[in-house]
Amino acid sequence: MRQLRSFIWVILMMTGLTAGLAGADEIEGSFWYALDNIRTVESDAEVLIWVAVPPVWHGQEVQITAIEPEPVAVLEDEATGNRVIEWIYHPEPRNDLPEVPGLHHFFHYDFKLTEKPIRFEIDPAQVGEYDRTTAEYQAYSGPETWIQTDGRILDKAREIVGTERHPWHQARLVYTWMLDNMTFVPGGFGDLDARATLVSGKGNCGQYSRLFCALVRSIGIPARTVATEYMDGGSHVFAEFQLPGYGWVPADPSLGQMLMPGGAGFTPEEVAGFMAKRNIPLGDPQFLLGNLYDQRLAFVVGNNITVQSPTLNQQITFQEMRPGGQKAHPTGIRIEGLNRSLIHGGFFVFGEKLADDEAAHQATHQRLANAFFNVGLYDVVEDGCRSSLNQYSDGVQPWINMGKVYMHKGEYYKAEAAFKRAMSGDVALRRDRLESLIWTHNYLGNCYDLLGHRDLALAEYEKVVKLDNNYRGAVDYAQKYIKRPFSQEAPE
Repeated sequence: MRQLRSFIWVILMMTGLTAGLAGADEIEGSFWYALDNIRTVESDAEVLIWVAVPPVWHGQEVQITAIEPEPVAVLEDEATGNRVIEWIYHPEPRNDLPEVPGLHHFFHYDFKLTEKPIRFEIDPAQVGEYDRTTAEYQAYSGPETWIQTDGRILDKAREIVGTERHPWHQARLVYTWMLDNMTFVPGGFGDLDARATLVSGKGNCGQYSRLFCALVRSIGIPARTVATEYMDGGSHVFAEFQLPGYGWVPADPSLGQMLMPGGAGFTPEEVAGFMAKRNIPLGDPQFLLGNLYDQRLAFVVGNNITVQSPTLNQQITFQEMRPGGQKAHPTGIRIEGLNRSLIHGGFFVFGEKLADDEAAHQATHQRLANAFFNVGLYDVVEDGCRSSLNQYSDGVQPWINMGKVYMHKGEYYKAEAAFKRAMSGDVALRRDRLESLIWTHNYLGNCYDLLGHRDLALAEYEKVVKLDNNYRGAVDYAQKYIKRPFSQEAPE
C-alpha cells in the first residue's frame, strides 16, 4: 500500500495538481480495463498492459486519487507530456475455473476532473511571430508517423491558402476547406495517415484531425491532436494549433460539419440535442474553430507517444492511444497463457464511480457486449442489459443488445420491439445514430425473415441500401439478405 501511495504521489507531482482544486466544481471518474471470461490459466500466464493517464493540458485539471492494482511504473513521454501506466498481471495457474462466465480481473484508476471552458476571440492584429527555435514549435510543425507534411499534403495546403500568409486566416481556410470537402465515416476509412485521408476524402474524427494537423504544419503552423472522452459516452479527437499570443487554439472540423446546413445527416432536433449537451451554439460551423465543446476529458495529447518499458527494457511507441490496451496502435496489451476466448477492453465512468470489481463486472457485460456475443455468452449480456436499462431506459445500445439476445433465444416479437425501441432512443453520438438507424434496420429485417414476413424484411434491408452508408459493412449485409432470407445464424 505504501508503494501504491508513492505511485499516486508521483503522478500528482508530475501533473502539478496536488493543490488548486478547492472550491471548483469537480467531477469524479474512473477508467477500468477488464479481463473477462478467463477459462484457462497456464503456468506462464502473463498480461502486460499500457494505459494513458490524463495529462497536463490547458483545458482541465486532473487529480489522480487511486491506481489499482499497483503499477509497474508510471511512464512519461517527455516529447508530448503524456503519462502511461504500465501494469503486469500474473494469474495463478488453475484448472477449476467455472464454465460460465469465467473468471475476471480489473485494472483501474480513479480521478477528479475540473474542466476549463476553452473560448477564443482571435484578433488577427494581435497574433505575433512564431519563435521557430523552440522545442515545442519544432515538435509540432514537422512530419511524424501518420502526419505527413510533404508531397500531396503540401501541394493541397498551398492550393487552399493561396497567397494568404497570416496563420489565423490560413488555419481558417484549411478548416473551411475540410468542412466543404470531407465526408465523415464513423469507424474510419482506409489507412489512418493524413495522406491517405486526403486522397480518399473520407475519415473519422481522428483522421480529420490528423489531416488538419498535416495541412497546417506543412505551411509552418504547429498543430497536434487531442483525444477526449465525452462524459455521456464515446471518445472523440479534435485538433489544436498554436497562435503566438494566444497559445493552443482548437479546430474541430468533424463536429463542425454537424453545424452546416443538412447537419451532416442529422435532423435539426438531433443536432440541437447534441450541441446543447456540450454548450455549443447552433448556426455557425466556424464556432468550432477557436472554441471547444464542454463535458469532456482529454486523455492523450498528440500522436506517437514513446515510453521506456521497464518490463521489456525497451522503448515502445504508440501512434495512437484511445487511451490504451486494445484501443491503441500498436495494441497496448500483451497476453500470454490465457484462453483465446478471453474478453478484454476498457471504458470510462463519470459521476458516481463504480464501487467495486463486481459493479465493474456488470458494466463490462454491457460495454463489451459484442465480445460476449462472439463467444456465445448471451445470458451474460442479457443481465448487463437489464441492469443498464433499469438505470437508463432510453439508451440505444442496451436495446440493440437486448434485441440480439431475444433473437438468439427465438423470441422474435420481443426482438422486434427492442430494435424499434432502439430507433427511438436518445442518440448522442454519430456512431450510435448509425447503429440505431442503419444496423437496426438490418436486425429488424432478420426478425421479419425469421417470422416469415419476407416483404417486411426486404423493406428493412432496402432502407439500409438507400441510406448508402456501409458502416461496419451494413450495406453489404443488407444486400446479402436481399438475395436470400436470413436464417438461424448469428445476427452479425
